[in-house]
Amino acid sequence: MPVYHSSFNEKKDQFQSCCNTCIFPLKTKVKGPAPPAKTGEEDIIDETIKFFRANVLFRTFDSQGPGDLTQCYLTIYIGEIIREVQKYKTKADALKNILTVSTSGNFKIPGEDGFCLPGFFTPPKAKAEADLFRAYYRQLREESANRLIEILFTNEGPNKWWFQFSKRKFMNIAKT
Repeated sequence: MPVYHSSFNEKKDQFQSCCNTCIFPLKTKVKGPAPPAKTGEEDIIDETIKFFRANVLFRTFDSQGPGDLTQCYLTIYIGEIIREVQKYKTKADALKNILTVSTSGNFKIPGEDGFCLPGFFTPPKAKAEADLFRAYYRQLREESANRLIEILFTNEGPNKWWFQFSKRKFMNIAKT
């Protein structure tokens, strides 16, 4: 079974480039540099959530473009969110604690020691590019956390079909 690649790879020329990836449009109310996505269209976060349970099973991933790089990063981050919120019993507790992690600006970016995908992304060429990457990925992280909490916690409680993936590590990477 092959991995699922991003449909945004073909659209890379339409978006601003940054660190070997692109600033893709998002359906979000979170402030950041991402342009707004067209109504009714799937964005990179929707696509990553849709493919997460299949892609997380793979130990290797052959990136075919900037959409795949963003998808890889988000897949690792979604796994981190699932591992973090599995200790909470209610949606409110989980949301409060995961938003603290997702809105933090202290995550690693390409070129820094400890970045989760060092061979995939290129280091920023200037401080402006580093700031753009950090702002966009902070926006991605916060929006991903907001959407994922809605999936992980239903009216009946924790969604066991998603929490079973807490032990899985995409490409054997656990931290973003």
